[in-house]
Formats: sequence, structure tokens, C-alpha cells
Amino acid sequence: MKGVYPVVMTKGDSYVVTYIPDFDINTQGTDIPDAIEMARDAIGLMGIDMQDDGEALPEASAVEQIKMEYGTGIVSLVDVDFDEYRRRNDKRREKYE
Repeated sequence: MKGVYPVVMTKGDSYVVTYIPDFDINTQGTDIPDAIEMARDAIGLMGIDMQDDGEALPEASAVEQIKMEYGTGIVSLVDVDFDEYRRRNDKRREKYE
């Protein structure tokens, strides 16, 4: 299953803080590309945890709505392949077991 979610990035002194409204989580990166990758990782982890708990993934908010609510940040979209994220995560877990 694939999804695309809006994120709001705010540049700080040393990091780009990233808020993912549809999951109500934050992450950060050293620059914008790193922040997007960290957001993808956070969404993937949260998404597979929700699936494991039998919860439905949230619907993606409209970018226009996010821009209105969080007008001061950089709004972008982040794509996530939850099935691929699960496969990679399961392989990492097997490696350390």
C-alpha cells in the first residue's frame, strides 16, 4: 500500500524540524532532503505500527488545507510505500535476532 502525506518543514539554526499533521508526529533532518527522508521513515514506522494494531491509516490532508493551517513553514508531500517499508524493517529485525 502506498500513500502520500503532506509535511510542514521549518528551518532552524541547525536542523529542519518536520511536522507530519496526519500522524501528529515530528522529526528532523540536517537539511531539507534529510528531513524528507526522516519524515518518510517516521510515517512508515507509524503506519506499520498502526496496521499491526488494527488501526486504519489516516487519509492524507489536502495540501491547501495544510498551507492555510501552517502558513509559516515549507509544505511538501512525502510518499511512503508501507509494504516496502515493512519488508525492509522485517529484514533489519531478522538480522539482529
